[in-house]
Amino acid sequence: MAHFWTTPSTNSCPGPRAAHSCDVLEGKLYVFGGWNGKKALNDLHVLDVAKGEWHEVVPNRNAPAERNNHTTAVVGSKLFVHGGHDGSKWLQDLHVLDTSTAQRGKLDELAWVRPAASGSAPSARACHTLTRVGRKLYMFGGYDGTKCFNDMDVLDLDTMTWIQPNLTGTIPQARNAHTMTVITTKLYLFGGHSGNKHLTDLHVFDTTKLMWAQPEIQGTPPPGLRGHTANLIGHKIFLFGGYDGKGRSNDLYILDTALMRWIHPAESENAPTGRQRHSASLIGSKKLYIFGGFDGNKWLNDLHVLDIGRLEEDALNDVAVRNLIDNMRKLVNNSEFSDITIVVENREIHAHKAILVAQCEHFRAMFTTQMKESFESKVIIPEWSYNSFMAMLEFLYTGRITDLSTDITGELLGLADHYTLDGLKQLCENILIHSVEIDNVCNLLKQADQYQATDLKNHCLTYLIKNFDAVSKTTSFEDLKEKPSLLLEVTKQMASANHK
Repeated sequence: MAHFWTTPSTNSCPGPRAAHSCDVLEGKLYVFGGWNGKKALNDLHVLDVAKGEWHEVVPNRNAPAERNNHTTAVVGSKLFVHGGHDGSKWLQDLHVLDTSTAQRGKLDELAWVRPAASGSAPSARACHTLTRVGRKLYMFGGYDGTKCFNDMDVLDLDTMTWIQPNLTGTIPQARNAHTMTVITTKLYLFGGHSGNKHLTDLHVFDTTKLMWAQPEIQGTPPPGLRGHTANLIGHKIFLFGGYDGKGRSNDLYILDTALMRWIHPAESENAPTGRQRHSASLIGSKKLYIFGGFDGNKWLNDLHVLDIGRLEEDALNDVAVRNLIDNMRKLVNNSEFSDITIVVENREIHAHKAILVAQCEHFRAMFTTQMKESFESKVIIPEWSYNSFMAMLEFLYTGRITDLSTDITGELLGLADHYTLDGLKQLCENILIHSVEIDNVCNLLKQADQYQATDLKNHCLTYLIKNFDAVSKTTSFEDLKEKPSLLLEVTKQMASANHK
């Protein structure tokens, strides 16, 4: 399993919380507010990522009231905070934190202000988004305790005026706890909750045309999520965590916006536990910092870092491996450059000595010693079927078998044992273990005994003892008499089970 996650060391950390905000300004993380399971918060903590040091900033008299599920946006050195919920009511106030003094090393001088804004301000709400494109902030969605929203409110930063533009296209369903990600002049909306169901749709808003569109996406999308996070890295949007109505996720999904395709990377060691309403913040171009959230039982204050560089390197390796496997598969039974012909059931199979020798000690001995096969261009293989031998050959060339049916798996187990292919043998055992049932357990037990397949044999014995009354009535059980030593082993297992 790949390893992309780390847990950085810091001097301390803010208290547990979810539904907070976490924004990056000049390489520092600014964590504000949230909910700790008992009350809403309005504390402000700053993490100096380079030093691994947290600092709590004492709020000035203009600091926002306690809140959670508010929304934020960064404009230069300023942090805009809007709305949320204070534990009893929905909020619609707007606050700005000027961090320019922090950039000079003076965190204690950070100050909040209440900016004046004209126009029709958005109504009170929480779980909404505020996204900057150029000199405008775009607010979408949210919930006010009664309904969800799908309107778009725009704050012109030059005039500090709220406007409600006329929109065209297919306007998304009203929702909250979604994500909105900006790519140049377009906003990518994903997921959220409508008030009735979790949503899995993706919409794109063109801020130059004030138009919504719903593009076609390839690949398997994430489940309907709320309280997840989304971050743009290059041309890819990285989604992490969230709640789907059943459980909190720690899955990572990637939307490649160049290909318009969903990607679901394999699980990684040391991944954070599943959570919702956490924060995810990009430091530099390759490090994603995950903080806090709610796991369904408790509020969290752990900090994790996803190394996007290592993840992308692993993805490139996966592509290289897939290409290699595809190319190797093209050589299976390919006469081009073939230097040995194997005959099975009077059918010729074109093969390549170099590959067979590299992958199998049995073939190495056959072709590099004084055995007669080393001098011949055609080798006849008795006993085995053509289909099973072809499946084994595909495994030798690619490490995979495209279509492994249970019909040939038993014989393939014998081939793996004969040619001492431990990986193939384990693969066959795993498949056969999952196919054990009343009518075939005795035959599989005999195969396992014949081919020294220990895991399969132990599973068959356990299954047989557990279901002895039904198995003993089958004709295959009667056939065990042909294997006295195996029948004796079954009898001993039965006696041991009854004794317990």
